[in-house]
Amino acid sequence: MERASISRATLLREVMTRQVITIQHDTRTSVADTLMKHHPIHHLPVLEGKRLRGVISQSDLYRNMLSLFFVETEREQHDFLDRFLTIESVMTADPITLGPEDTLGRAIDLMLEYRIGCIPVVDGMNELQGILTDFDLLRIFSGTLP
Repeated sequence: MERASISRATLLREVMTRQVITIQHDTRTSVADTLMKHHPIHHLPVLEGKRLRGVISQSDLYRNMLSLFFVETEREQHDFLDRFLTIESVMTADPITLGPEDTLGRAIDLMLEYRIGCIPVVDGMNELQGILTDFDLLRIFSGTLP
């Protein structure tokens, strides 16, 4: 989609990221950390099966990892994460979501109002269809959509 044709009325289905890296709610926390370190992402939708349960962000992990300053190796960090933090204790449960037919303007308004970095896009069954992140917005308005 050309930058000139993007507006607040643009539907999320036209601009959302569809290939979303996700994590299951019962996965070890260290896996979330590894995924975010090895992929250029800062948000992971947390699923139970196909349904959205929450979102875990790099900020969520960092906020809960202050004790990691006292461990030295990546293995020790992962042991700490898995022993003391669960995905469900760190994630934002029941995040703000929108549907594919909602508008880009609505997404931007919610992200600004609630100071959030992403909005999962779900269908009527709460199954993940895509995601819109703050980085996606930068790409959209710089004209570098995939």
